[in-house]
Amino acid sequence: MKKLYTLLLLSISLLTFSQGSVNFDDVAKWTQGGGGTIPFTTFSDHSYVDAPLNFTAVGTSVVRNTTAAQDGFPLANGTYSFRLNQTGTTALTMTIASGGVGNFSFATRRWDAAPATNFTVEYSTDNGTNWTTSSTIDASVTTDSNWKTVSGVINSTNANIQIRVRSNGTTERLMIDDFSWTAPTSNPTLVISSPANGTLYNPATTSVNINFATSNFVIATVGNGNGHLNYTINGGAVQSKFDNTAIALTSLTPGTYNLALELVNDSNASLSPAVTATVSFTIQSYTNAANLNDVRLDVLNNGIGKYYNITGEAIVTYARATRNQKYIQDATAAILIDDLAGVITNPFVIGDGITGLKGQTTYFNGLLQIVPLENNTPSSNGNVITPQVVTISTINASIEQYESELVRINNVTFADGNGTNTFAANTSYNISDGNTIEFRTFLTEVDYVVNTNVIPNVTRDVIVLVAKNVTTPRIVARSFVDVNTLSTNDFDAIDGLTMYPNPLKGNTLYLTSTANAEMSVQIFDIVGKEVVKSNVMNNTVNVSGLNAGVYIVKITEEGKTATRKLVIQ
Repeated sequence: MKKLYTLLLLSISLLTFSQGSVNFDDVAKWTQGGGGTIPFTTFSDHSYVDAPLNFTAVGTSVVRNTTAAQDGFPLANGTYSFRLNQTGTTALTMTIASGGVGNFSFATRRWDAAPATNFTVEYSTDNGTNWTTSSTIDASVTTDSNWKTVSGVINSTNANIQIRVRSNGTTERLMIDDFSWTAPTSNPTLVISSPANGTLYNPATTSVNINFATSNFVIATVGNGNGHLNYTINGGAVQSKFDNTAIALTSLTPGTYNLALELVNDSNASLSPAVTATVSFTIQSYTNAANLNDVRLDVLNNGIGKYYNITGEAIVTYARATRNQKYIQDATAAILIDDLAGVITNPFVIGDGITGLKGQTTYFNGLLQIVPLENNTPSSNGNVITPQVVTISTINASIEQYESELVRINNVTFADGNGTNTFAANTSYNISDGNTIEFRTFLTEVDYVVNTNVIPNVTRDVIVLVAKNVTTPRIVARSFVDVNTLSTNDFDAIDGLTMYPNPLKGNTLYLTSTANAEMSVQIFDIVGKEVVKSNVMNNTVNVSGLNAGVYIVKITEEGKTATRKLVIQ
């Protein structure tokens, strides 16, 4: 009886040390990188050691996450997790010192969609001398920023088995949490490594690969192995597979797909016990929206992250190379297109229309944006949006109503406008019309930042895009023309000024005034670049070098100035 009791304890002990689960939540088991000198919030070789489980996790260029939400999801499932960096050298290596490993799995999620995740999951059974690829973590796995489960099969009794997640180069950051493993076994095993169960694919998805791994079982044609793999899709007809390559599903349409996999012998009979695995994934559908306000209302009512087909036309009010961003608005609302991946390859400029925009809504620092899924072509050109006149107090009180919209604020002053201070990149300036708002120069490519223009020191009207940093309203101008617009009291500083024809179809622009004195003009395009500078000769200006579009004309006569908007067709 004593011998039996001893054997039972030994069996329990072996079981304990040959399987385990680590959630990285015990603060006492973490060690700071750099020999304990580098904070967990700085990328370094931070580590986690669970001695009772003979488990060690050591990072290269990693930080320790807390449960703070990011991109709509927590950075850790419990209290802490690892975050791998955006570098080609970042990695996390997990070592099980004794007892071997059968299957393993861990939770993972991306930071955001761009750039795409690009990691290899691999293992070594000889203490790191040789490595075997288990799976990859790319955009097909991290289809959104929610947590996924990645699984693999090793089935080795060796000591010091290592599982490593390493970057393949350009990649998005990646979170790792909740690592677990089972004891090695001599029985056949089957694991689906991707997609993770419950994966949500975007509506443009038409194909999905089902990757799986086996151990102690050779899949082959009859008589050449242990048997083959059977699988069904949504309970349909049984299909057979005679190798370990991925199951390639093609010609898929939106909907939910449930796959059931089973290892069977050469007689097409189940093993005993049966060896099965299942996975479910969904290809999402577009929600049709007639206009941008419909999108905003649906996000407000149903949450972020859905996919939209915006059937109506919106107009580009600003386009920039950074992240291929475009500000668009229609008669109902505005939104920012954030296209880091460069999905929209056709060029868009201010005044272009965009119809049938398809994409997913996301937040960045509280600002609603849409990430496009399909390329698009301008549906019209030369459109003019007249910014609605608002006050700073209106923006401050209803920031969501004006997000990303091009608006006009009349009679404002810059607190820093003293006649010598100049604009600098990524700098905040207080601007006031009786109430105050932050003017932030985050559009670092605009002319008044690049040229370090002097901040206006007199009352002006401004044409600005409305932005937001978390909950703080911000505004920014697209050009120096927008920020240096004469106030409403100054538009008719030149008595009797007339500019015609407008719109202009020919090459000659006519200007007259009451004084009929010497007059000069400067013409600026919509982004503030001077395209014409000329004296008015016989009341005319030659504009033959200008393309169709919208321009701002600045006229000077006897020290007085005025501005007019010019449309060339």
